[in-house]
Amino acid sequence: MPRPGGRRFPPIRAGCPAGGTLAGLTPVIRLLRASDSAAAAALFAAAYPQRTDEPAWHDDQARRFVTDEVTAYGSVWHVHDQRFRMDLVVRPGCRRRGIGSAMLGRLIIEARAAGAATLQARADSGRAEVLAFLTRRGFAETMRMHHLVLDVASATLAPYADLEPRLAADGIKVTTLAEELRRAGDACWPWLCDAYNAGREGWPDPDGQDAGPERPLTAQEFRARYHHCAGLWPEPCFLAIRDGEYIGFAGPIGTAVRPAMRGRGIATALKVRVIASARERGEPVLDSSTGNPAMLTINQRLGYQRTATEVRLVRPLRPRPGG
Repeated sequence: MPRPGGRRFPPIRAGCPAGGTLAGLTPVIRLLRASDSAAAAALFAAAYPQRTDEPAWHDDQARRFVTDEVTAYGSVWHVHDQRFRMDLVVRPGCRRRGIGSAMLGRLIIEARAAGAATLQARADSGRAEVLAFLTRRGFAETMRMHHLVLDVASATLAPYADLEPRLAADGIKVTTLAEELRRAGDACWPWLCDAYNAGREGWPDPDGQDAGPERPLTAQEFRARYHHCAGLWPEPCFLAIRDGEYIGFAGPIGTAVRPAMRGRGIATALKVRVIASARERGEPVLDSSTGNPAMLTINQRLGYQRTATEVRLVRPLRPRPGG
């Protein structure tokens, strides 16, 4: 769930430096140095302005590489299990010279050495050249992530005024994680972790079938992930509870509902709470991301506008069993 308003970076030049990589020569690819950081950040921000506040960009565990004169930037990092992700940017004017292919080759070597089974790349749906580059090199689309923005003041909430009372009549209570922590203390974390793991069922897997089934998070792993996300996007977390069981949530870690409880308006009620809370705090804008068609529909009904669609593509790095 990237948020708007990331760090400001200096603009980059469009041209390729004199003496840049020529056809038939292998570009020099090396680890990023502190002196390269500003140029690499500018290169990345020019290609992905909406992503400069993503956790991956600030992940100290990511392996980052540049070419000499920073005509290209690449990074690779571990997500969980044997799933890895990457970024690759080549400066305009320096493309079609083999620089991107060389950088990709280095990222694949790094990922394999670290035990990766799959490597995921991302590209805007409108960037046909980038999608073609990745497809030709063994990447296949697994899903599309839609980015949306909401003008909080103009959100459509009135039609849902009776939704929470109807849920309450069915024994479903909407509350906050803060209230639950005051009531039950740290016992909340295993309960919320269980709801999180269950809520992922049926959602698109961004790493595809070659990554294997996604391992459920432990309560400790979930708590660390939650605090990491809440540190980046400080906002309340809302919970739906029935008979003491957490059946849905919305907040820094996204929105999800247990499969058996879907279709009752729970996700909508939780999102309404998120928007109402933002109004109370004076937040002018909310943004969201989803790859789930049902969640996309809910967001758009509430007034979110789609701003971009990101294609997720994955390349398997190990032979398929029996292949």
